[in-house]
Amino acid sequence: MRRTGFVAMPTPSRLAMWPALYQYRGAARGPTTRAELWRSVPIRERMDGMRYQPVGLLVMVLLSLLIAAGCGGSGGADEPAVGITPLPAPTAEPTDAPTPTPTAVPATPEPVPTVHLPQVTSLEFLSADVAVPELPSAFAPPLEDPALAALIRTTLSGYQGAYSVVVRNLKDGRTASFNEGQVYRAASLFKLALLLEAYRQRDAGEIDFSQLLTLTEEYVAYDFGTLEFLGLEEGDMLSVADALKAMIIVSDTPTAVLIQDLVNPVRVEQTLRSLGINDMSVLTEMLPTTAHDMALLMAAVAGGEGVTAESRSEMLALLLQESIRGGIPSGVPANSAVAHKTGNLVNATHDVALVWGPGGPYVIAVLSDRSWEWQATVAVSRAVWDYFAANP
Repeated sequence: MRRTGFVAMPTPSRLAMWPALYQYRGAARGPTTRAELWRSVPIRERMDGMRYQPVGLLVMVLLSLLIAAGCGGSGGADEPAVGITPLPAPTAEPTDAPTPTPTAVPATPEPVPTVHLPQVTSLEFLSADVAVPELPSAFAPPLEDPALAALIRTTLSGYQGAYSVVVRNLKDGRTASFNEGQVYRAASLFKLALLLEAYRQRDAGEIDFSQLLTLTEEYVAYDFGTLEFLGLEEGDMLSVADALKAMIIVSDTPTAVLIQDLVNPVRVEQTLRSLGINDMSVLTEMLPTTAHDMALLMAAVAGGEGVTAESRSEMLALLLQESIRGGIPSGVPANSAVAHKTGNLVNATHDVALVWGPGGPYVIAVLSDRSWEWQATVAVSRAVWDYFAANP
């Protein structure tokens, strides 16, 4: 017994296979073709039947060829299927990327040195029109004020170093001093003497303030950093008037030496001696001075000694614009009128001023051997202002 499909049936004899198969398939689904009956029989049974029927072998071969042809098969090489399996999308053939040609980096050109062409430089920007407060037509002679002198000594008692002070009220003559004869290096205080001498010579018709001065190498050597601020370089030219502005307002030294050579330092020395200023000198490298001499010199400028009223006003206007304000101006109320000149070195902190104070204008000179230390100067300046405010 074997199982075919879903119905069990006895194995027929080989000679009776076809009628039985036909009968079985017919019973299952009705009449069918011979070819269908042939394909429904297992291959081994087909082959068993054909061993006894040579014609069956031939039929088997022909049917196999037909089936192969119907399925697209062939005895030769397989043909590629058309329209069934999609061909892969074409891909770009890898190509070797061209090796970039190195770009030559241009050599950095060497910097071309800047050539400065000398020019006439104006310092008009440096100053402004400043109103000069009124001064007494005549200054009162000095009159010692012991209380003021004691106040100055007390104020300085807590500070290290050497100090010298002179105060003189130009309205009533009250005067006080402390260590007034000690000699110091003047530093930039010598520029006050040059200022007075330049105006004296102008008023005498000896020099012209529009005259051009050339800033040569020997003068640039005295620069402490102010030339760059002024926009001046070696070879530049500027007027005498502008040189005086730079010398006073920013305390520029190259322009001060230009003025000194113009007016002749010997002439400066002679003027100082004529004013009773005996220790100060511009003929030595030390440039010595004292508080006594600086107070006398500021009083001479304030009084316009040897100059016109116009020249006096011009000098005081420049001194009112002095840019270093850490000394005497810092000891008085803001916006107070203070015409002054400072001098500073590693062993010098000086300030001499004309102050329009509450008890009238007064001259004050504070000199010390300190290095840019203004605290004591400010303290003395404040004490003197308060003293005259309390004792007008």
